[in-house]
Amino acid sequence: YGSFWSDIWETLKSWSHDKLCTTKLQDLMDILGLPDALEGTVEMKQNAICKFFPDPESVVKRSSEVDSLMLQSFWDTVLEFINKMKEYGLDFVCGAKIHELMDLLGVDDRLDGTVKFVQDLLCKDEQETDALAKRSATIDALQAYGSFWSDIWETLKSWSHDKLCTTKLQDLMDILGLPDALDGTVEMIQGAICKFFPDPESVEKRELKITPVQHLQVVRGFEDTVKAIYERLKSYFRGLVCSSRLQQLLDLLGLPDDLDGAVEMAQEMLCGGASLASSLMVKHNAALEGFIDTILKLLEQFYTIGQEYVCSAGIPELLESLGLPSTMVWAAEIAFDWYCN
Repeated sequence: YGSFWSDIWETLKSWSHDKLCTTKLQDLMDILGLPDALEGTVEMKQNAICKFFPDPESVVKRSSEVDSLMLQSFWDTVLEFINKMKEYGLDFVCGAKIHELMDLLGVDDRLDGTVKFVQDLLCKDEQETDALAKRSATIDALQAYGSFWSDIWETLKSWSHDKLCTTKLQDLMDILGLPDALDGTVEMIQGAICKFFPDPESVEKRELKITPVQHLQVVRGFEDTVKAIYERLKSYFRGLVCSSRLQQLLDLLGLPDDLDGAVEMAQEMLCGGASLASSLMVKHNAALEGFIDTILKLLEQFYTIGQEYVCSAGIPELLESLGLPSTMVWAAEIAFDWYCN
């Protein structure tokens, strides 16, 4: 049965995101050749894949939206520079050197192409400039502005989400050392990053207060996990297990780094003759914290997949869909209990 549903999962997962997530349930049943009695399970798998595996085209769409914003920002900046330069009079602007205009605008060398472009717009006779030259000048100015935009984008994106999205615009301008003429650019980039890249901490920052009952549940689950890892290690050549480094064993067992303490305890039990109780006395706290971290990360994955699928699926199915080994069954059971109950 598990193999059967694994085949269905892999079949649906192999489809394009658009095909799977826009196909009606009844059409899915017909394509898969399954009876209506199983439509609930197929619907859960469809929803899980569509929620858990994001559409790759959405990444392209995001990139396209950012490019559109950059283009809009370029022309907004050009218009802002035109208005600023007009304040000094065309006679001065058209006779000034580029660095003089840059000093007046308070911009650095990264925007020399944009300043030259604006000066040409104000001062050159359009009838004397052919269409090809105009197009070439626009492309050159846009490319130079794109480099400036990218610098600001990467700088702001490197900040913590909280710092960037709560800092006032004027404070941002001061920190970046940019003139007020570019506040529209900075505001646009700030808004785009805060929109396109949600705060990872806001997703994961769910305060968890472990009750005494839950703590006992964790300890028991942890001990069962260590025992299961011990039994799994026993299936390998003892010399291999005892001579392997911890990271090699984690890779061998397909376990996350947070369970390194549990694996180390199981290795000691097999190679050093230590009992679970004596090993727990020495490494209990750090290893137990790693087990709790594993539970919390599973919880976050469950939040991503959604309650409808998680709370209706069995633990073996969840482990299989997430690509996790059976030795994580107790961590998954605890995460499932905390999430669904």
